[in-house]
Amino acid sequence: MNKLDFLTIIFFPAILVIACSLLIKFSIKKLDNSKLIDNPTKRSNHHKPTLKGAGLIVIPMVIFSTTLVFFLNHIITEQWIIFFSITLILMIVSFLDDIYNIPSIIRLVIHTVCVVTSIYFLTLDHEFSHTLSNKFFFLGIHDEVFKLIFIILATLMWIWIINLFNFMDGMDGITAIQICFFMFGLNILTLFEVEIYELQIISLYSFSIFLGFFLYNKPPAKIFLGDSGSIPIGYLVGLILIKSALNFDIFIPLLILCMYYLLDSTLTLILRMAKNENVFQAHTSHFYQKMLRAGFSHTFVLKKIIYIHFILLICSIFSVKFPIISLVLSVCATALTLFYFSNKNITNEQ
Repeated sequence: MNKLDFLTIIFFPAILVIACSLLIKFSIKKLDNSKLIDNPTKRSNHHKPTLKGAGLIVIPMVIFSTTLVFFLNHIITEQWIIFFSITLILMIVSFLDDIYNIPSIIRLVIHTVCVVTSIYFLTLDHEFSHTLSNKFFFLGIHDEVFKLIFIILATLMWIWIINLFNFMDGMDGITAIQICFFMFGLNILTLFEVEIYELQIISLYSFSIFLGFFLYNKPPAKIFLGDSGSIPIGYLVGLILIKSALNFDIFIPLLILCMYYLLDSTLTLILRMAKNENVFQAHTSHFYQKMLRAGFSHTFVLKKIIYIHFILLICSIFSVKFPIISLVLSVCATALTLFYFSNKNITNEQ
């Protein structure tokens, strides 16, 4: 191992955990009376005023630490600069939303513009259509038609991932755990399967930073991520998923790692639409929120979510060799968890 490898793989991650936790600890003390205090409401899952806006710490740390190492290793590209810039733009817009409550339609337009711009730069390669259609040649679809279909589906999926991370970030520690497991799983996959250095660095540094954040976000949370963190980290997760579909063979393993967030948020959306509820309005209808509303503690619910993430991590690793079976098992395991949440909710209310 050379000196640069030691710095980037061992020393920097350790420093990032410590630096993130210290910065958050300092922020909690200094911003205690700021506009970033989240005061409980009827739909809140917390019962005392809590500082939000940790995204203003964790997102710049992820971006700047990753960019620095990319630069030192001479792998920084125009494409990565654009993606990281968009991440920071989403952080700033979401921070303003944390303070001023920007209308949902304006937020959605901004998210769409960011995603469409990103898709454009991801698909600039003139070989894109041919390469992608070769993976799905059995469908018999013309290259350009397949490219259009992919762009539409990728755009919708990416926008949904951005927003579901925002929707799901309503409980102590939940998004920190999701990101830690996703990035840890990604790092394992990149080490033993695709060996993509850029993804190794992003996953390792994101894991380290969110681990430092979790120390103060675990129950009882002393600080929340806020929209300034959940929206841009959702964008980065979407970016990794879409890039994996285009360039690598780890899309299904990564999809499995997000299965809890995907199923809880998607089923909740479908159920709300079936009830003719306003899907843009804040709510407490997620399965984990129902558990909290029924009287179960954040610690109890988070432990169950950690258990399912361990199962999903195992399924993700096995999916490299057995993709379909592992995907089905991950859906079943997550569905059983949501069913358990529903039944515990009913039992406790009775």
